[in-house]
Amino acid sequence: MAKDEKSTFPGSLRDHQDAVKAEAEKVSTKIDGAFGKLAKKMRERAEKAKAKMGRARKPEKRAVMQQRFELYADAATHLEERLPQREE
Repeated sequence: MAKDEKSTFPGSLRDHQDAVKAEAEKVSTKIDGAFGKLAKKMRERAEKAKAKMGRARKPEKRAVMQQRFELYADAATHLEERLPQREE
């Protein structure tokens, strides 16, 4: 941008930067909400698998439920760990 353009359009670059920043904050908030919602869903599924694991009589079923619990819990933890990084 040339000097002449800056003087001709005062504040337009600033307005553009503010609009971009506002949009980025809006989108980041939506992403954080989606991450939080998905993490909550994974945590609930992990707890459900854990409860089924405790009720399972067959060792095979118990092993399947334990694996399911671990996978869901790991997914929830991964998502929850990403949330603070996005807030920075």
